[in-house]
Amino acid sequence: MEKETVYLATCLKPLEEKITFRLRERNIRLECIPTIFSSTLDIDAPALQNAELAEQIEYLFADVPVIAKYYKALKNVKWVHTWWNGVDGLTQHTEKENFPPTFVLTKSPGCLNATLINEYVLGYIIAHERLFFLAREQQARTQWNMAALLKTGSLADRTVGILGVGDIGKRLAEVLKGFGMTVWGLTRTPHYGEQGSPFVDEYRTTEFLPELLKNCDYVVNVLPSTPQTRNLLSGGVLEHCRHKQSVFINVGRGDVVDEENIVLAIKNKWLRGAVLDVFATEPLPASSTLWSLPDVIITPHVSGWSNSDEFGTMYADVFIENVDLYFSGQPLKNVISWKHGY
Repeated sequence: MEKETVYLATCLKPLEEKITFRLRERNIRLECIPTIFSSTLDIDAPALQNAELAEQIEYLFADVPVIAKYYKALKNVKWVHTWWNGVDGLTQHTEKENFPPTFVLTKSPGCLNATLINEYVLGYIIAHERLFFLAREQQARTQWNMAALLKTGSLADRTVGILGVGDIGKRLAEVLKGFGMTVWGLTRTPHYGEQGSPFVDEYRTTEFLPELLKNCDYVVNVLPSTPQTRNLLSGGVLEHCRHKQSVFINVGRGDVVDEENIVLAIKNKWLRGAVLDVFATEPLPASSTLWSLPDVIITPHVSGWSNSDEFGTMYADVFIENVDLYFSGQPLKNVISWKHGY
């Protein structure tokens, strides 16, 4: 019996090495397709321009940008897996088509990098409450001002609104609840009783978004990019944050709000700050007002990344588990809905 062949096209070489070893243990043939990776996260696999190679592929492990560029050329592909959590770089293309792709798409679950994202969010919340940024400014001026730095707050007195209570949102709620915060959660459908997380005090659906914004000191977006979530916070919606002058933290997707509305909210004091890890256009153009806007922190889409060996092992484990399921005829885990985009 001829061996099945899995093709790999990923910029993460340590992950590629882990998968290579595990597939060989299973007597599965492996073909690695070279990728080109730039600092702006532009990833390509030029070899897939070869139609003969592309049409040979039935099973593919690849980065989202590679899949998005070549999925139409993969005429015979049956199953594609990506280690990426967000797949909007692909689904924004497929949702414009009359018919979705025929192949099955799976991904790594959000819970794998939830800890990293939680650390990022928690770190910046603590930094805001304990006035770390002000302390750094005082240090740069060689200024000793106890009075200014005694005006700190406590997380136990604060309310956080989490937009999107999926894998990442639920774990974030648990972490923040552990510090005594009051937690509100925004979901697409109502959550009652056991449907919800015990760490979320108040649930609201999107039609009640203004109520959530009015009540929260921090608003954390972890929503994926879908037709329903794009520009959810645009159109002056952030004005509802003026009641508490919230801090907006975005670790979901940048297209939940346009840049102009963030700038407007900061300048009008509807927001007292913003921590932005994701943007509608990445890399963020050097001409963007956000770079120089006071009280805005910018990071280049790194909140869920880690260079640790454990990080790569977890992603390899997810894929290999699905390999075992697929080739034994069992249902795959973490399948993406082409309809919903997640």
